[in-house]
Amino acid sequence: MRRPNVLRRLLVGAAVTAGGGVALGTALRSLGHRVRTEHDDRVDDLLGEVEGVRHHHLTTDDGGTVHVVEAGDGPAVVLLHGVTLQWWVWRPMFHLLRDDHRVIAWDMRGHGESRPGSRGVTLGAVADDLSTVLARLDVHNAVVVGHSMGGMALARFCTDHHRMLQNRCRGLVFLATSAAPVALGAVAGGAAGRVELVQRLATAGMESPRWRYAWPDSNLSALIVRLAFGRRASGAAVDQVRTMLSEVDPRTTSEAGRAIAEHDVRDDLSHIDIPSVVVVGTADLLTPPAHARGVAAAIPGSDLRVLDEVGHQVMQEDPTSLAGIIRELTGPSA
Repeated sequence: MRRPNVLRRLLVGAAVTAGGGVALGTALRSLGHRVRTEHDDRVDDLLGEVEGVRHHHLTTDDGGTVHVVEAGDGPAVVLLHGVTLQWWVWRPMFHLLRDDHRVIAWDMRGHGESRPGSRGVTLGAVADDLSTVLARLDVHNAVVVGHSMGGMALARFCTDHHRMLQNRCRGLVFLATSAAPVALGAVAGGAAGRVELVQRLATAGMESPRWRYAWPDSNLSALIVRLAFGRRASGAAVDQVRTMLSEVDPRTTSEAGRAIAEHDVRDDLSHIDIPSVVVVGTADLLTPPAHARGVAAAIPGSDLRVLDEVGHQVMQEDPTSLAGIIRELTGPSA
């Protein structure tokens, strides 16, 4: 099944023809319906709600709050999501790890139940929030996983809180992220056009809240969200991402968009002196493998893992592989 390639061609056609006409509109709606009803037996059960979680609401130094959720006991795993998502995008990791790990996830400031303080949504502020979570919850020997913008903030943490990195962390996972602003020159051949289209759709509304798409519960919304995934995607996972997108404050999206557009954490990555793994999918059109190679090159002694036919939402597409990588870092005691 090569449905993502068909989907990309249709969306490119729609962009070129400025609306695409009735026939194209019908085709897009039909394909969107198929996306929403797709099942993936490998992950569907892992997307369900997590029972028995513990909730914390931590205050930040700039007057904000960070909503943290945890479950299980054992080696600590701390999960940072990307822009426009929420803590529960990590449900598969809770299901796969909580029996023998302390799994901790949190809403990035401005997302879910977390509220930004006076510093707004910047990489430095999110890095400070990570230090707050580690200190207030007394977390030690943690493996910290940063996805997309969460990975960028994790890099900033490695510089701004280097002593805490050494004292409280045992390993890092940089998941579907980048070290510097998008550079299409690093993407070869015709793939550059597809990458540019998907990035434009994904970042709609980041420059100005006035242009924000509302992400309604529709086939078109599902079709656009599907571009963040690789070859296989559960319709339930697609709808979860759409729901999170629809709930984020436009001001948060705009502030985070500026932070991403201006970020360059290559020097921050060079400060890392604990075991680190960089993970990317071959079908990631938001932070393509070329970006992951840049991250890996900046981290001394890091390990690059490339997952075949996986897109940007690794934790929802191939959670078993991701859990295995985390277990490698938590060590034999796990």
